[in-house]
Amino acid sequence: MTVARTLLDNGVAIVTEQVPWLRSATVGIWVPVGSRAETPAESGVAHFIEHMLFKGTPRRRAVEISRAIESVGGTMNACTSREYTYFFAKSMEKDFPLLVDLLTDIYRNSLFDAAELDRERGVILQEILMVDDTPEEYLHDYFNAAYWGGHPLGFPVQGSAESVGRFDRALLTGYFGDRFRRAGIVVTTVGNLRHAVVAEAFERSLSSLPLGEPLVPVSPTAPVRGTFLKRRPFEQVHLCLGAPGVSRRSERIYAMDVLNAILGGSSSSRLFQQVREERGLAYSVGSSLSAYADAGVVDIYAGTGRDTAAEVLSVTGGVVDALQRGGVTDEEVSFGKELIKGNTLLSLESTGYRMSCLAMNEMFLSRLEPPEAILDRVDAVTPEEVRALAAELLARDRFTLAAVGDLPDAALSF
Repeated sequence: MTVARTLLDNGVAIVTEQVPWLRSATVGIWVPVGSRAETPAESGVAHFIEHMLFKGTPRRRAVEISRAIESVGGTMNACTSREYTYFFAKSMEKDFPLLVDLLTDIYRNSLFDAAELDRERGVILQEILMVDDTPEEYLHDYFNAAYWGGHPLGFPVQGSAESVGRFDRALLTGYFGDRFRRAGIVVTTVGNLRHAVVAEAFERSLSSLPLGEPLVPVSPTAPVRGTFLKRRPFEQVHLCLGAPGVSRRSERIYAMDVLNAILGGSSSSRLFQQVREERGLAYSVGSSLSAYADAGVVDIYAGTGRDTAAEVLSVTGGVVDALQRGGVTDEEVSFGKELIKGNTLLSLESTGYRMSCLAMNEMFLSRLEPPEAILDRVDAVTPEEVRALAAELLARDRFTLAAVGDLPDAALSF
């Protein structure tokens, strides 16, 4: 497997991994603009643009875009996150020219037709309602809004009904022409394709595109600590505890992954065992990480009954305290490392995962290396690093609590 990179004169980076045994080609265009680049009035605009990129160009109607990729048995999709938006396609290797044509056509020539825009607005408003009706997703949007205290990292990626309802064609095309046309765009390809072939194809398609200066995001201020409670008619009380973690650029990100595996990132973790297996207080409980270019969050989630919410918080506090006071064992670190390496090896069987690794390395880490390098970085983590991280990050007074549901009369606290 060979990883290679070409930088076009206009700032587009083309990063490829040639995998000889693959018969497929997976191609993505990554734009380093997500919801954290928005203002409150623009909340959800990047996500709306993502949808509109599939709604027609001068050469293809929306249905013709779908038919073009499906006619060769391929797939095409897109995603918006807080820090980037990407759209990608996958098909057999022989259809690589079609993938280039489709992706560059929708990126360069999307019409943003007003009638299509109004129809898609309805789709996105339904998506927002779906999030509102999904307790765990609603909770995390509520937590982020409280935790980030007005910074765009706390905006919901999909926007709000109010903001989406105000968008018009002028706003979308203006935002797209500015924020989506900046240096820092990354093209990634994974498949049995020579780098020179890929670079030549995208140079023909994208080198003439004028791009502005890279967008520099506004760094977040200190998170808001405290307790935030919202009554909603859910069957359970949904709890989220979050504290500052490490950024995706931190050298400690892999130690953070190991600590998360020990805390609540697996069914063998302390939280899962003590909250669910030993006490039967929750069906869903665990921890996860959100890492951004300049910030990070470790959060703990549990869904439980109204009468057991306080006990779940008490048990969780005990787990956090034990780890923070030096309770991480060498055996747990070894287990966590093997878990992460095993999960990574399984993920590396996915061309989409490999493509994502290439993009993250280019956009945020300035690395040119095969995705397998992750395994060596995890292997290098020591128990001392994990214990030091736990002592620093898991102090109870660093956590913010958000809860939604039919909350108990007594105030919840952590």
